[in-house]
Amino acid sequence: MSRASLKPEAAANKEFWKLAMDLGDNYRIHRAIWSLFAKDPDKKRDFLYRQDEKDGFPSFYIVSEYAPENSSDLWSIESKKYTPSLFPGQKLVFSLRANPIVTRWDENGKHQRHDVVMDAKTRMKKEDIPENKRLQVTEIVQKVGVEWLKKKGETNGFEVSEGQVVATGYCCNRFYKPKGKHSVNISTIDFSGILTVTNTEALTDALYRGIGPAKSFGCGLMLVRSAR
Repeated sequence: MSRASLKPEAAANKEFWKLAMDLGDNYRIHRAIWSLFAKDPDKKRDFLYRQDEKDGFPSFYIVSEYAPENSSDLWSIESKKYTPSLFPGQKLVFSLRANPIVTRWDENGKHQRHDVVMDAKTRMKKEDIPENKRLQVTEIVQKVGVEWLKKKGETNGFEVSEGQVVATGYCCNRFYKPKGKHSVNISTIDFSGILTVTNTEALTDALYRGIGPAKSFGCGLMLVRSAR
Protein backbone atom coordinates (compact mmCIF):
# COMPACT_ATOMS: atom_id res chain seq x y z
CA MET A 1 0.00 0.00 0.00
CA SER A 2 1.51 3.31 -1.08
CA ARG A 3 0.63 6.95 -1.04
CA ALA A 4 2.18 8.99 -3.84
CA SER A 5 1.91 12.75 -3.46
CA LEU A 6 3.20 15.57 -5.61
CA LYS A 7 5.81 17.49 -3.64
CA PRO A 8 4.90 21.13 -2.93
CA GLU A 9 8.41 22.18 -3.98
CA ALA A 10 7.91 20.38 -7.29
CA ALA A 11 6.02 23.46 -8.50
CA ALA A 12 9.42 24.99 -9.26
CA ASN A 13 10.11 22.19 -11.74
CA LYS A 14 8.80 22.73 -15.28
CA GLU A 15 7.92 19.02 -15.46
CA PHE A 16 5.47 19.62 -12.62
CA TRP A 17 3.28 21.90 -14.74
CA LYS A 18 3.21 19.42 -17.60
CA LEU A 19 2.17 16.69 -15.18
CA ALA A 20 -0.36 18.97 -13.47
CA MET A 21 -2.06 19.53 -16.82
CA ASP A 22 -2.11 15.78 -17.41
CA LEU A 23 -3.84 15.14 -14.09
CA GLY A 24 -7.00 16.68 -15.47
CA ASP A 25 -7.38 13.81 -17.95
CA ASN A 26 -8.21 10.26 -16.83
CA TYR A 27 -6.08 8.59 -19.46
CA ARG A 28 -3.07 10.76 -18.68
CA ILE A 29 -3.54 10.12 -14.97
CA HIS A 30 -3.42 6.42 -15.79
CA ARG A 31 -0.15 6.96 -17.68
CA ALA A 32 1.31 9.07 -14.85
CA ILE A 33 0.68 6.29 -12.31
CA TRP A 34 1.88 3.65 -14.78
CA SER A 35 5.18 5.55 -15.04
CA LEU A 36 5.84 4.64 -11.40
CA PHE A 37 5.83 0.98 -12.47
CA ALA A 38 7.55 1.38 -15.85
CA LYS A 39 10.55 -0.86 -15.23
CA ASP A 40 9.25 -3.51 -17.64
CA PRO A 41 7.49 -2.08 -20.74
CA ASP A 42 5.77 -5.42 -21.43
CA LYS A 43 4.43 -5.79 -17.92
CA LYS A 44 0.69 -6.09 -17.32
CA ARG A 45 -1.02 -3.78 -14.83
CA ASP A 46 -0.71 -5.21 -11.32
CA PHE A 47 -1.84 -2.20 -9.32
CA LEU A 48 -4.96 -0.28 -8.30
CA TYR A 49 -5.09 3.40 -7.53
CA ARG A 50 -7.41 6.13 -6.40
CA GLN A 51 -6.90 9.86 -6.77
CA ASP A 52 -7.10 11.98 -3.64
CA GLU A 53 -5.78 15.32 -2.49
CA LYS A 54 -3.20 16.27 0.11
CA ASP A 55 -2.45 19.88 1.10
CA GLY A 56 -4.08 21.08 -2.10
CA PHE A 57 -1.96 18.86 -4.34
CA PRO A 58 -3.00 15.65 -6.14
CA SER A 59 -2.08 12.45 -4.35
CA PHE A 60 -2.84 8.79 -4.95
CA TYR A 61 -3.50 5.68 -2.89
CA ILE A 62 -1.96 2.69 -4.65
CA VAL A 63 -2.17 -1.04 -3.96
CA SER A 64 0.39 -2.96 -5.98
CA GLU A 65 2.38 -6.17 -6.11
CA TYR A 66 5.61 -4.19 -6.01
CA ALA A 67 6.34 -0.78 -4.52
CA PRO A 68 6.24 2.10 -7.02
CA GLU A 69 9.61 3.53 -8.02
CA ASN A 70 10.20 7.27 -7.92
CA SER A 71 12.38 8.24 -10.87
CA SER A 72 11.82 12.00 -10.62
CA ASP A 73 11.80 14.81 -8.08
CA LEU A 74 8.06 15.33 -8.48
CA TRP A 75 6.76 12.65 -6.16
CA SER A 76 6.92 11.83 -2.48
CA ILE A 77 6.12 8.12 -2.06
CA GLU A 78 5.43 6.27 1.19
CA SER A 79 4.98 2.49 1.01
CA LYS A 80 4.27 -0.25 3.54
CA LYS A 81 3.45 -3.94 3.44
CA TYR A 82 -0.26 -4.49 2.95
CA THR A 83 -1.54 -7.67 4.59
CA PRO A 84 -5.18 -7.28 5.67
CA SER A 85 -6.13 -9.39 8.68
CA LEU A 86 -9.77 -10.38 8.28
CA PHE A 87 -12.23 -12.72 9.97
CA PRO A 88 -15.88 -13.63 9.30
CA GLY A 89 -18.35 -11.26 10.95
CA GLN A 90 -15.76 -8.48 11.23
CA LYS A 91 -17.05 -4.93 10.78
CA LEU A 92 -14.94 -2.64 8.58
CA VAL A 93 -15.23 1.01 7.71
CA PHE A 94 -14.72 1.26 3.96
CA SER A 95 -14.33 3.75 1.16
CA LEU A 96 -14.66 2.88 -2.53
CA ARG A 97 -14.71 4.78 -5.81
CA ALA A 98 -16.31 2.49 -8.35
CA ASN A 99 -17.70 2.36 -11.89
CA PRO A 100 -21.08 0.68 -11.34
CA ILE A 101 -22.53 -0.69 -14.57
CA VAL A 102 -25.33 -2.97 -15.66
CA THR A 103 -25.48 -5.08 -18.83
CA ARG A 104 -28.61 -4.94 -20.97
CA TRP A 105 -29.44 -6.81 -24.17
CA ASP A 106 -30.95 -4.92 -27.09
CA GLU A 107 -33.53 -6.14 -29.61
CA ASN A 108 -30.72 -7.61 -31.72
CA GLY A 109 -29.44 -9.75 -28.88
CA LYS A 110 -26.33 -7.64 -28.41
CA HIS A 111 -25.31 -6.77 -24.88
CA GLN A 112 -24.43 -3.23 -23.93
CA ARG A 113 -23.04 -1.77 -20.75
CA HIS A 114 -24.78 1.16 -19.10
CA ASP A 115 -23.93 3.07 -15.97
CA VAL A 116 -26.51 2.21 -13.32
CA VAL A 117 -27.71 5.80 -12.81
CA MET A 118 -28.42 6.50 -16.49
CA ASP A 119 -29.99 3.04 -16.80
CA ALA A 120 -32.37 3.85 -13.92
CA LYS A 121 -33.29 7.21 -15.46
CA THR A 122 -33.98 5.54 -18.82
CA ARG A 123 -36.19 2.91 -17.18
CA MET A 124 -38.25 5.57 -15.37
CA LYS A 125 -38.77 7.38 -18.66
CA LYS A 126 -39.85 4.18 -20.43
CA GLU A 127 -42.27 3.43 -17.61
CA ASP A 128 -43.93 6.83 -18.24
CA ILE A 129 -43.39 7.95 -14.66
CA PRO A 130 -44.26 11.68 -14.53
CA GLU A 131 -41.18 13.87 -14.16
CA ASN A 132 -42.40 15.38 -10.90
CA LYS A 133 -42.66 11.88 -9.41
CA ARG A 134 -39.31 10.55 -10.59
CA LEU A 135 -36.47 10.12 -8.14
CA GLN A 136 -33.90 12.91 -8.05
CA VAL A 137 -30.36 12.08 -9.17
CA THR A 138 -29.04 11.95 -5.59
CA GLU A 139 -31.82 9.51 -4.66
CA ILE A 140 -31.12 7.36 -7.72
CA VAL A 141 -27.40 7.28 -6.93
CA GLN A 142 -28.12 6.08 -3.38
CA LYS A 143 -30.73 3.50 -4.40
CA VAL A 144 -29.15 1.87 -7.44
CA GLY A 145 -25.60 2.41 -6.18
CA VAL A 146 -26.23 0.44 -2.99
CA GLU A 147 -28.10 -2.25 -4.95
CA TRP A 148 -25.05 -2.65 -7.19
CA LEU A 149 -22.69 -2.78 -4.21
CA LYS A 150 -24.82 -5.43 -2.48
CA LYS A 151 -24.55 -7.67 -5.55
CA LYS A 152 -20.80 -7.14 -5.70
CA GLY A 153 -20.57 -8.09 -2.05
CA GLU A 154 -22.08 -11.51 -2.77
CA THR A 155 -19.06 -12.52 -4.85
CA ASN A 156 -16.44 -10.45 -3.05
CA GLY A 157 -16.86 -11.64 0.51
CA PHE A 158 -18.84 -8.87 2.23
CA GLU A 159 -22.32 -7.65 3.09
CA VAL A 160 -23.65 -4.10 3.29
CA SER A 161 -27.01 -2.80 4.44
CA GLU A 162 -28.91 0.19 3.08
CA GLY A 163 -28.70 2.17 6.31
CA GLN A 164 -24.92 1.81 6.65
CA VAL A 165 -23.76 2.90 3.19
CA VAL A 166 -23.71 6.35 1.59
CA ALA A 167 -23.42 6.61 -2.20
CA THR A 168 -22.48 10.10 -3.44
CA GLY A 169 -20.25 12.00 -5.85
CA TYR A 170 -21.78 10.68 -9.07
CA CYS A 171 -19.52 11.90 -11.85
CA CYS A 172 -19.34 11.28 -15.62
CA ASN A 173 -15.90 11.32 -17.22
CA ARG A 174 -15.21 11.33 -20.95
CA PHE A 175 -11.77 11.16 -22.53
CA TYR A 176 -9.95 9.95 -25.63
CA LYS A 177 -7.04 7.55 -25.81
CA PRO A 178 -4.21 8.61 -28.14
CA LYS A 179 -5.16 7.74 -31.73
CA GLY A 180 -8.58 6.63 -30.48
CA LYS A 181 -11.57 7.44 -32.68
CA HIS A 182 -14.19 6.98 -30.01
CA SER A 183 -14.46 8.53 -26.57
CA VAL A 184 -14.20 6.46 -23.40
CA ASN A 185 -17.01 7.16 -20.94
CA ILE A 186 -16.66 6.24 -17.28
CA SER A 187 -19.13 7.17 -14.56
CA THR A 188 -18.09 6.90 -10.93
CA ILE A 189 -19.81 6.77 -7.56
CA ASP A 190 -18.09 7.21 -4.20
CA PHE A 191 -19.25 4.75 -1.55
CA SER A 192 -18.51 4.93 2.16
CA GLY A 193 -19.87 3.15 5.19
CA ILE A 194 -19.58 -0.08 7.14
CA LEU A 195 -19.40 -3.60 5.73
CA THR A 196 -19.46 -7.04 7.31
CA VAL A 197 -16.92 -9.66 6.25
CA THR A 198 -18.53 -12.89 5.04
CA ASN A 199 -15.65 -14.58 3.20
CA THR A 200 -12.12 -13.62 4.16
CA GLU A 201 -10.43 -15.14 1.11
CA ALA A 202 -12.79 -13.48 -1.37
CA LEU A 203 -12.58 -10.08 0.31
CA THR A 204 -8.80 -10.22 0.59
CA ASP A 205 -8.66 -10.95 -3.14
CA ALA A 206 -11.01 -8.01 -3.82
CA LEU A 207 -8.83 -5.67 -1.75
CA TYR A 208 -5.84 -6.67 -3.89
CA ARG A 209 -7.55 -6.91 -7.29
CA GLY A 210 -10.35 -4.36 -7.04
CA ILE A 211 -14.13 -4.27 -7.41
CA GLY A 212 -16.01 -3.55 -10.62
CA PRO A 213 -14.68 -2.34 -14.01
CA ALA A 214 -12.45 0.60 -15.04
CA LYS A 215 -9.66 -0.41 -12.66
CA SER A 216 -7.08 1.02 -15.06
CA PHE A 217 -8.65 4.44 -14.60
CA GLY A 218 -8.77 4.89 -10.84
CA CYS A 219 -11.78 2.74 -9.94
CA GLY A 220 -12.18 -0.35 -7.79
CA LEU A 221 -9.73 0.25 -4.93
CA MET A 222 -11.54 -0.38 -1.64
CA LEU A 223 -9.86 1.16 1.41
CA VAL A 224 -10.78 -0.43 4.75
CA ARG A 225 -10.05 -0.07 8.43
CA SER A 226 -11.39 -1.72 11.54
CA ALA A 227 -14.65 -0.28 12.86
CA ARG A 228 -14.03 0.44 16.51
